[in-house]
Amino acid sequence: MRKRITKLLDSKLLYILVSLVASFALWLFVVNSVNPSQVQTLTFDVIYEGDSVMEAYNLRLASDNPDRVRLRVDASVTDINRLQQYPYIIVDVSGIHEAGTHDVGFRFATWSTLTGTVTASTIDTHLSNTDDTIIVRATRVAGRTIDLSVGRVLYDIAETEDETVYFFIRHNLIIEPENIHIDGPEEVLDRIARIEVNANFTESLRETTTQEGTLHAYDEYGEEIPLHDLQDVTLASDTPFAEATVSVTVVVRTVKNVPLRVQFEYGAGANEDNVRYHLSQDSVWLIGDGDVLQEVHDLPLSRIYLARVGMDEEVRLQISPPPLTALQGDAGFVVIEIEISGLEERSITIPSTQIHFTGRTEGMVAEAVIDTLNIIVRGPADLLEELDESNISILVDLSDYAGRTGNLLVETFTVHIGAWEPEIIGARDLLGEGIIVNIREET
Repeated sequence: MRKRITKLLDSKLLYILVSLVASFALWLFVVNSVNPSQVQTLTFDVIYEGDSVMEAYNLRLASDNPDRVRLRVDASVTDINRLQQYPYIIVDVSGIHEAGTHDVGFRFATWSTLTGTVTASTIDTHLSNTDDTIIVRATRVAGRTIDLSVGRVLYDIAETEDETVYFFIRHNLIIEPENIHIDGPEEVLDRIARIEVNANFTESLRETTTQEGTLHAYDEYGEEIPLHDLQDVTLASDTPFAEATVSVTVVVRTVKNVPLRVQFEYGAGANEDNVRYHLSQDSVWLIGDGDVLQEVHDLPLSRIYLARVGMDEEVRLQISPPPLTALQGDAGFVVIEIEISGLEERSITIPSTQIHFTGRTEGMVAEAVIDTLNIIVRGPADLLEELDESNISILVDLSDYAGRTGNLLVETFTVHIGAWEPEIIGARDLLGEGIIVNIREET
């Protein structure tokens, strides 16, 4: 037994183990008992608290307040290690009740776990007026609701192989919402005279398209306010002005050139062989959906009754676009110059005995309250020479006046001229003229 103990004491392994234990014990003594202090420069993130209290005073933290600061920290090794593991400081701004800059104290977020005396001072002089505070800026908050207008819109129109062109009308742009509520410093909001929406449509336009547009503010002189000056302005949803967007819808339409088609109803000697005409415009541009315009090949005008047109006359017609389409531009009418050649006109007086009535109500009697009626007869010159009042009769239809009595002005009537077709020879209506008819009960 004695030999074993002696052999163990002579072993080098024993001395190595003893040295390691002693070194570890010495290290523990230094760390836990001595723990010398150190001075280090550390970077901390800033956490602001109490800003909800500022809102009661219509105040808000300015966006340029520091979110990181560098501090010179004098603390023990242990505390330095803890601060490095949780590098945050807390700045309580609940005591700020006025707009402007304020020196506000701070504390370490890990303060409760620090073991010794810790002192800290700011490194960046522009962030602090004293060693143990940082500068915090508060702004007075105001609010405004302002209408939005269309600004710059970038787009590309789709190319087509037919006559249809895709386009949009600037004043038909739809902005949603039409106005916004903004909050921010009073002095900044007072500079804003208008807010425009810019949009960039990256795809060629062939159909109605919606995209997000950015906001841009302008002062009363028309100068754009830099976004840096608007960094404290937010929308009602707390979205920074620079990041806010609104919906912009381009209502894409198509435009197609369509020829005008003249429609005649021949009569009073006027027919396809002797009528010439000239349009003030041969076609119009129609706006509408492409599928609709694809089926439109021409645009018929209102029918022209040649029995009511003189030998050389201008007729003005309204242009009515087809359903689901519209005219491009302001020209909503066309002037047609009509010339009827190879005919002559003659005024003939017709006695009342040659005026006859149809469509009378049973038991009623009708008679013309005139002795004669003047009409204008148009046709070839040789036929007009053979014509007299005995070849002409006038037929008045009273179907629309059922149940009425007394003297009535009937403006529409039919003229029969011998055995000739009305396309060869006929009477031209005198607009504004008519026949006064007396209707009474039969006795």
